[in-house]
Amino acid sequence: MEDNNNSGFGSVFGFLMTMIGFAVGVGSLWRFPYICGTNGGALFILCYVVVIILVGIPLLTAEMSLGLHSQRAASGAYKAIEKPGSKWHYSGYLHLAAGWMINAYTVPIYAWILVYIWRTASGFFVGKDAAAVSASFDALNSNYVLMFGAAILNWILLALVVSRGLQGGVEKISKVIIPALGVIMVVCIIIGLRIPGSFKGLEFMFTPKTENFTFSSFTAALGQAFFAIGIGMLASMVFGSCIKNKQERLVKDASIISVSIIFAGIAAGLMIFPICFAFNLEPAAGPSLSLITLPNAFNAVAGGRAIGTVFYIGFYIAAFSSAISMCEAVVDTLMEMFSITHGKALALCIAGDVIVGSIAIRSLDLFDKMDIVTCNYLVVIGAFLISIFCGWVWGIDNCLDAANVHSKTARNWLRICIKYVCPIAIAIIFIGNFVKF
Repeated sequence: MEDNNNSGFGSVFGFLMTMIGFAVGVGSLWRFPYICGTNGGALFILCYVVVIILVGIPLLTAEMSLGLHSQRAASGAYKAIEKPGSKWHYSGYLHLAAGWMINAYTVPIYAWILVYIWRTASGFFVGKDAAAVSASFDALNSNYVLMFGAAILNWILLALVVSRGLQGGVEKISKVIIPALGVIMVVCIIIGLRIPGSFKGLEFMFTPKTENFTFSSFTAALGQAFFAIGIGMLASMVFGSCIKNKQERLVKDASIISVSIIFAGIAAGLMIFPICFAFNLEPAAGPSLSLITLPNAFNAVAGGRAIGTVFYIGFYIAAFSSAISMCEAVVDTLMEMFSITHGKALALCIAGDVIVGSIAIRSLDLFDKMDIVTCNYLVVIGAFLISIFCGWVWGIDNCLDAANVHSKTARNWLRICIKYVCPIAIAIIFIGNFVKF
């Protein structure tokens, strides 16, 4: 069998860019703004930051430590640590299923963005009113030739990058596109804030609105943190196993990644909300915010075609960086589990993506159901298992030693969070899936 990880990452910078690329994807640019818009703006952001500190960083550190210590991923990581006869390694199959499913069923989003890049650049939306833009999106979802054409292009690009392996493909391109994404986001923010009336968007984002913040907003913040960071989605464990330096301080890396996610979510809001308010558009429009609401704004601003095109290119870069990282994680895990080559594992992964993705394209109702099952159940349960295993089964001190956490203050913080705060928070999310408070 080929080396399953190209001897690991070439550098710490490459590891961080790959992990940030994995995390700063659809969750931050597509999901964060509309969840923030429907859950109290500034209060949601504050709650989100607290959740990242108390749940996100600790669990990301724990998941990466599993990979770094065991030099394995999924079931192999648990097997290397658990006692003989234990069944904890079945948790690895859950992580694999979650990661694979998320990469597969989200293909309609990638297809939408690719189509929007072309439509915005070509002037497709010029002259269309809000009703016409909305109708064009509905029509797109039933235009299977166009949707599958965009999806096939996405699958080809995905396969081309991942076929180069970890160092030669995923790490190499992440070191280029993640800084490029940062530049694009800053450019879009500056352009948006120059539009008259846009500062109302800043007021919306950073003024607490208690009337819109409920207990459901708290569970939404927890769910968003899990979705954005990718807890229980396999990649963090896989990439932890690919770190060459066994003395790498994982809590530092987890903090850098998590802070990047916070800034990416806020930056996405700064890209979108000022434009929404400048043109009196609905900031709480839900998932349609980026794809139905914003084209109206780009229509009304000077240079809107260019601005909109740059926006959707940045959107795709963010989404694609997440996809290649997740795909590489699945491929490495399949290689390890079945002792097959990188090429065969990639073919198996892409085949699964095509089958599930095709179902999602053909039925947005099934797309929604797959999103609910994966994000509300597979990921949440997987994260709960990681917190229990690292905090109580493996032992929190063993976990923190493996993560090279030496500071007494940091150890106490992570010990409390991983053993107690995280399981309770995850239980709240899970209960929140069934009970509306």
